[in-house]
Order: sequence, then structure tokens, then C-alpha cells
Amino acid sequence: VVTASSVHDPDSPGGAQGETATLGDLKGLEKAVADGSGMFDMVDGNEFNADKAYKDSKLCNVLFARELQRRMDAEEGSNIKVNSFTPGLIVGTGLFRDQNKVFTKVFDVAATKLLKVGETPHYGGGALEYVALSTEVEGKGGLYYYSSPGSSKYGEDAYGKQFHASEVSKEAQESDGGKAKRFWELSEKLVGI
Repeated sequence: VVTASSVHDPDSPGGAQGETATLGDLKGLEKAVADGSGMFDMVDGNEFNADKAYKDSKLCNVLFARELQRRMDAEEGSNIKVNSFTPGLIVGTGLFRDQNKVFTKVFDVAATKLLKVGETPHYGGGALEYVALSTEVEGKGGLYYYSSPGSSKYGEDAYGKQFHASEVSKEAQESDGGKAKRFWELSEKLVGI
């Protein structure tokens, strides 16, 4: 199970804010491998943008999961299944550790209690548990699982009832044509495998 986020998808509410996730033609990785430096600012070769880098990292996680599933399917006798999921927007964790503490607390209360679009750490753990252990997910691979924002407001009753398998973003779907494979190959070279 690979942790991703709905921000990998420009059509999602969080993914539509600011610059959207896209890996382009992997120019940043291609250059880092070609020149031997192993250094790049962004996968698509553009200048660093922190918000986009986070979104791109989640898109990379989805591509990784889909390519790993493709490779597992190609292995004779393999019954390993790989999926990705989002635990939801969980402000009360270390994700916002570099932000102003007052802002983080206010944002956490607003997202979780007032607007009810945030999730609790407990709910995020339940999401992971569902994707890893649910009989409804068993035998399925290459999928992305999500729940509607604010599902933790339903408490324990939400587990298994709020989760859905989803199509991934258009770019992740299009990656099945070879981008995920190339991403994997470049990543191998960058880490020395």
C-alpha cells in the first residue's frame, strides 16, 4: 500500500489549488541521469515550487504503485497486489511542522471541526488499515482509494463504507502508456540500482 493524496489530481479540490501536479516529459530526471549529477529541482525540469513539488511527489507515488503492479502482474505466479490511497487532509500531524504553530492549530480546527473537510490521524490510520486488510480490496491492484473529504465526521461507521476505488488523474492514467515505466527506470538509475 502506497500513501498518495488527492492533490495528485488537478480535478480534485486540493489539486486544483495553485500550480497543478504534472511530471511533464520527466525532463528533470532525464537531465539528472544524463549529466550524472543526480540533481534536479523538479521532475518536469522546471524551477522549484514547494506546493507543486508536494503534489508531484504524490503523483509519483501513484505512478510508482501502478508500475509496481504492472511488474507484479508480469511475474508468473505472483499474487501481490499494489494500491495507493489518500488518508485525507490530516493537519494535526507533522506535515505542517514548518508552518506557524498558531496558523496550524487554527487551520486544524477549521478544517476538521468547522468545515469538516479534514480528517483525524485515527481516521487516516483506518484508511490505511482498510486498503491493506479489507476483503473488499483483496485481489485488486493498481487502484487508487479515497474517501470524501471529512469522512471522519462519521466516526468508526465510516470505515469500509466511505472508501471508494477511483480512477487516478488523467496524467496517471496516461502514464500507463510508458511514462510510469520510464519514471521507474530513471529512478533506478538515480538511486544506483
